[in-house]
Amino acid sequence: MHKLLAAIVASTFAFASVSFAAETVKKEELTQDQRADMRTRADQLTRARAADSTQVTTRVAPAPKAKMHQVKKSKKVSRTTKKTQPKA
Repeated sequence: MHKLLAAIVASTFAFASVSFAAETVKKEELTQDQRADMRTRADQLTRARAADSTQVTTRVAPAPKAKMHQVKKSKKVSRTTKKTQPKA
């Protein structure tokens, strides 16, 4: 019973906080003058970028070839082990 009550309280708190946060994060609306200023600035920037744009040709150097290391084959070495008997 206590768990059910705790779950109800927690869910109510969660829904209330989400709705409160949604109301407080409203965007400020721009005035007509601010919108016009932003549009003119954007137009100026696009004109400036268009005037300065030059065709850029870049040469990409090919990647260097990977060095291949040869694996040296070692000679087989026979190792003989002497069986030792434990001393009593």
